[in-house]
Amino acid sequence: MMRPLLGASPQGASAGTAYVAISFAASGALTYVFQSLSARLLGPAGYGQLALLWSATFLTVQVLWIGASQTLGSHIAGREARGLDWRPVLASVRRMQALLLGGFLVLVVAAHLALPGGLFGGDPALTAAFAASVAAYAPEYFRRGVFGGYRQFSRLGALHVLESASRAALAAALLLAGAGVWGPALAMVAAPLLATLLVRPASPTPPPLPEPFSLHRALAFAAPVLACMALAQAFMNGGPLLVPLLGGSREQAGLLLAALILARAPQYVLSPAIAGLLPHASRTLAENGPGGLDRFAARAAALVTAVGIAMVAGVWLLGEPAMRLLYGPGFEAGREILVPLSALAGLYLLCEVLNQALFARGLGRRAALGWLCGIPATVVFAAISGEDPVARVAHALTAGVLAAALAQLALYLDARRRNRA
Repeated sequence: MMRPLLGASPQGASAGTAYVAISFAASGALTYVFQSLSARLLGPAGYGQLALLWSATFLTVQVLWIGASQTLGSHIAGREARGLDWRPVLASVRRMQALLLGGFLVLVVAAHLALPGGLFGGDPALTAAFAASVAAYAPEYFRRGVFGGYRQFSRLGALHVLESASRAALAAALLLAGAGVWGPALAMVAAPLLATLLVRPASPTPPPLPEPFSLHRALAFAAPVLACMALAQAFMNGGPLLVPLLGGSREQAGLLLAALILARAPQYVLSPAIAGLLPHASRTLAENGPGGLDRFAARAAALVTAVGIAMVAGVWLLGEPAMRLLYGPGFEAGREILVPLSALAGLYLLCEVLNQALFARGLGRRAALGWLCGIPATVVFAAISGEDPVARVAHALTAGVLAAALAQLALYLDARRRNRA
């Protein structure tokens, strides 16, 4: 049903980025509807419970499935540029996702049984919702990678918007029906499945030249991406999970999630667009060499740096009243929390651009090493910050991502210097 409405021909880099950015502006607005309704109808305690589920879900989703998206986007686009058949890539990535999903489900069951308090305070229903929502995103992220590789960005945009719209609509209906935290939880499970079912790719004719692509090769490319995402998502989505570990309450975890969602608003628009740059970067490298890739990466880095500065300025001026307007009573956060979180989101965008350039060069290990350099800074700032766990986490994570961005920039410049030499 979606096929007549969406173009089947490939879109170029500028058009593709515009499609994804516009769709994620709409998707981000719908995410705010979901979060605002949940916070107002559940209250601080109930929203704190949802905050833990949301953070754990999207931390795990990004870690497990973004590697599949990046592998598909990079190798489909690169093979098309060289006239090679990309269908072996699809088959290998499907097998890789099946292995990862099986391992994840085994770990969830083992952790729930082995930990003294179980996962999510020993609540088996919340644990089941967590496992089901992570599994539901596997086909959706596969579809994202296929759309990126085929350069069908109008369909990729429609996928994002439909996922967010269905999640907000289902959550609103179930919350108003009195479902409590289970309303948003069930919406998180159903939304990616519905989007994947309704938005399908228009498969182009593959190039004629055959070349095998093994599961081992898919894992070799995806493993550094997975490592990067594990570290990156610990910084970006792990904050609410750290608050209880530092002695904070579930209400404080919910407050941090609410502040983070507000402060990172432009990042919701740009992160998927940046992730979609990898097919373009791979194609640029194949067609124009390392110099073309360097120019491409420099333009993208300059853009996200400007956006990051604007994010910090906007949150400094409008963050506190926007927090009260969006979430209502019980969700007050000052500049000492909101400004560092907006800087965290801006620095994260810069790291994502550097990651795409390193991935395109086949230097995923350097990207992961850069993220790893942020861990010591986070630990030090968490140890020396004040007593408020929300502020401690906000400051520590921002310091960690700053260290990661500086390390990745140094590693990319070193790779460029070595290539020129």
